[in-house]
Amino acid sequence: MIYFLDVCTNPDFLSVVSYLKLLIDIICFIIPIALIIMSSIDVSKIVLNPDPKNSKKATSMLVKRTIAAVTVFFIPTFVSIILGLIGTINYSLTACWSNAQKTTIQVYRAAREEEKAQEKAKIQEQRENEEKERLIYEAIREAAREENEKKAQEAAKNASSESTGVSTALAARLISIAQREADSKPGDSPNKYTRGFGSIPGYGSGGYDYPWCAAFVWWVSNEAGVYPTKVGKKTAGVGGYMSYFQNGTNGTRYERSAGHGGNYVPKMGDYIFFDWDNNPNGGDHIGLVKGISGDRVLIIDGNYSNTVKDRSMYLSSKDIIGYGVWE
Repeated sequence: MIYFLDVCTNPDFLSVVSYLKLLIDIICFIIPIALIIMSSIDVSKIVLNPDPKNSKKATSMLVKRTIAAVTVFFIPTFVSIILGLIGTINYSLTACWSNAQKTTIQVYRAAREEEKAQEKAKIQEQRENEEKERLIYEAIREAAREENEKKAQEAAKNASSESTGVSTALAARLISIAQREADSKPGDSPNKYTRGFGSIPGYGSGGYDYPWCAAFVWWVSNEAGVYPTKVGKKTAGVGGYMSYFQNGTNGTRYERSAGHGGNYVPKMGDYIFFDWDNNPNGGDHIGLVKGISGDRVLIIDGNYSNTVKDRSMYLSSKDIIGYGVWE
């Protein structure tokens, strides 16, 4: 906004001041005429009735009315002089009065319309740019999903039922479903993963507002058919899943990571456990293993920076504490 931060350049306000100036001019024109007419009547009375007493009174009134008429008539001139003197000290005090004329108002009004048109065009351009960015983001996201599908298919080809502990088809299906969710941001809980898993007593929003990494793992496992055929327990939380595998429930087992003294090589379909304090007996986060690439493990996990993340880490990272393996 350029023209309308100052009220004395606002055409609407200047129009009001212009009407006020016109009203003052009319008043300063009508009142002197009325006084002149009244003075003419007084003069007629003196001529028609030359009484010394009445003549003196009429003459005094004539002088007063004449002075008043002249004074009122020159009020606009006096105002202009006073504003001119003030303007030499502070121009802003006289700007409203001097700008309140038809040509100036038209200039400011045209400027306002031009400014509105420019702002409208700017908003339209911004919306178009946002739409372009959205389309680009969607295209990138779709390309990433297609790439994830390819990776899942490649992992399925390289996997074997003996090395994964589950059938190749089921492990590939698990990772394929997880990767379709990659890069999605379902928002803070409650979301579709916590609603799918169910409510947990003690949490807000009816028991659905809780950290959702474990709910994501369960949701993917349920969609793939791993639950309840392979992991036959609806486990709440990272600790619950760790205990499930550590106890060897339903023929499963738990393997320590390389960063914590283990020598197990994770395979597609394993559950992967993390602890940010490097405590081998702790458990802060859970995800799914897609496979390995060189010295890195490929991971898909939910609630990673509030996103379903497709990422990788060094196998030796101490943040990884172990793996849940299906037998």
